[in-house]
Parts: sequence; C-alpha cells; structure tokens
Amino acid sequence: MKRVLIIVVVALLLSAGVGVGVYVFAPSLLGVEKTADAAPEPPPSVVEAPKKPSLVHMATIDVPIVSDGVIDRQVHFTVLLITAPESQVTVQDGLPRLRNAFIQFAYAAFPQQFEKGGHMELPRLKVSLKQIAQRLFGGDVIHDVLIQSYFEM
Repeated sequence: MKRVLIIVVVALLLSAGVGVGVYVFAPSLLGVEKTADAAPEPPPSVVEAPKKPSLVHMATIDVPIVSDGVIDRQVHFTVLLITAPESQVTVQDGLPRLRNAFIQFAYAAFPQQFEKGGHMELPRLKVSLKQIAQRLFGGDVIHDVLIQSYFEM
C-alpha cells in the first residue's frame, strides 16, 4: 500500500511539473495566449536641482557715530551677500564699490537713527543694505543681504 501511495504522489508531482513547464514555456500547446507584458515605464525625467546660491563675505565695516563733534559710539557690522552662482565673480569684483556705498550710507544714516531711537533697527538696516546692493549690481544679482554680526561700543 505504501508503494502505491508513493507512486501516485510521484506521478501527481511529475504531471504538475510538466503542466507548469508547458504553461510557462509553451502556452500555445495549452491554447492559452500569453498576454504581452506592459511596456516598461520610461525612467522618470531628470529634474535639475535648483542651484545653490553663492555666498560672498564682506570684511567688517566700522563706523564711528559722531554726535555734536564727539564720537558717541562705534558700530561694527559684517555682511554676507547671497548671490546667483553665475554672478559671484561680478560681485567679488564690485566689493570695493559696494563696501564704499555701505560706508557712505552708514555715515549718513546711523547718527540720525541713534538720535531718533537710541538703538539700531536691524531689520530696517538689512532692507536698506539690500536696496543699496541691488541698486549697485542690479536686482537679479543680489538675492539677499544677511547681517552676520552687529556690535556697538
């Protein structure tokens, strides 16, 4: 009885293997049409990552605040310019002119600011420096002006 059972199980496994083989390798023998695989999806288009802006560091600007002919205080601030990558060389070449424009602005505006409020409004200073830089280089060259450090003595 055991022998018959083993022979039947082996025959079933063999016939199942042959059936799967025919279905996979020759489906036309079974009358089954194999559907064409869907066309592979094209690879996703490469999206260019936005270019990182360039950073241009300026040396510290020192401005004495003169009130009634006497130096009232000394202001030191450092500026970082955020520029378009392709404009970095232009900005580097124009740094002396920009530094001069910032110093002229500081000598004219800082004494009035300290007389009115007694302290510097950094957001207002940032906007003014950005306007000066954009006026000097053009609006699309300088993206932003960051005040890295500000110190009064």
